[in-house]
Amino acid sequence: MNEFPPKSSPVSRFLRSNAALLILTIGLLVAVVAWQVVDRGSRTIPGTARPVITPTTPRPAVDLDQPFRDTPAASWAEGADGIVPPPPAPIGRYSAEQVADAMARAKQLIITARLDRHVLIGHDAEPVLAQLAPGMVTKLRPRLTPGNEHQTWWVSSKIASGYGLAKAVPRVTGSMRVAIGEDDELVVHTDYLVAYAFDHANPKDLDDPMDIVAVDRLQAAYEWVDDARYDQPSQGMWIGKVTGFAYSVNCALHEKGFLAPSYSNPPAVGYGRPAHPRNEDYFDPTLPIPTENNC
Repeated sequence: MNEFPPKSSPVSRFLRSNAALLILTIGLLVAVVAWQVVDRGSRTIPGTARPVITPTTPRPAVDLDQPFRDTPAASWAEGADGIVPPPPAPIGRYSAEQVADAMARAKQLIITARLDRHVLIGHDAEPVLAQLAPGMVTKLRPRLTPGNEHQTWWVSSKIASGYGLAKAVPRVTGSMRVAIGEDDELVVHTDYLVAYAFDHANPKDLDDPMDIVAVDRLQAAYEWVDDARYDQPSQGMWIGKVTGFAYSVNCALHEKGFLAPSYSNPPAVGYGRPAHPRNEDYFDPTLPIPTENNC
C-alpha cells in the first residue's frame, strides 16, 4: 500500500506520512457488498457486482416527506446534531482547550465535506480545502479534476448528477476520539455514517424506503499539526487514514466516486443474501466495516 502523502522530512510536512486504506462496501436492503482493499496511492477503484432485493416480505411505503421512516436511520440525529465530540481532556502535550479546538475543526470538516449541499451537489471541494493545512492542499488540489472523482472520493461526498436530494436533512450517527500520532500530532479519529434521502418523481413505484436512502460510512483520521519542527505550510489539519463503506447505492456510479440511490441500479439476478451479518449491522458504527463483496 502506498502512502499519501509520502514521508516527510523534519522541516516540512508537505510529504507527511498518511497511509490511506480504502474498503468500500455497497449494497441494498438484503444484499450487501464490499470492495476489496485498494491501493490508496493510486486510488483505483475495482469493479463491483450489483446487489438485488428478494421480495419475500411486505415492504413499507416510501414517503418523501418522511424518507427515513421505517429505515434503521430513522432514530439518528439530523445533520450536524449527529456529530457530537466527547468532553475534551488533556492528552500528551495538548491541553483540554487544544483538544476541544481540534475536535471542533474535525467536526466542521465532516459537516462541510459530507453535509454541505453546495459541496455535495456542486462537487466543489474548495470549502474543504480551505480548512486543511496549506501543505496538504498543495499536494491535493491537482488531483481534484473532473473524471478523477474515483480517486478523490475521500475528500468529500459527491451526489451523482441527475439524482436530486430530498428536502429532508441527512441523518447522522457515529463517534470520535482523540489520540497522539506517531509524530506527536493530535489525531482525531472519527467514524460516522450519513444517510442521504433522494427525491423520486413516483415514489409509489418503489418497493422500499431504502430504495431512496443511501448510507455512506467513513472512518477518517484528522491530524492536527501545531509543531515548530515543521514549516508554516505544514501547520494545520491533515486528512490521514480513511476507510469507506457505502450501502444501498448505485454500484456503477459509486465505482466512479459518486453517490446515487439504489433504485437506479439496473435489474440483476444471481446474487444471494450474505450469510451474515444482519442488515441492521451495516448501520451500527460500533461494528467493524463489513468485507462481503456482492455488488
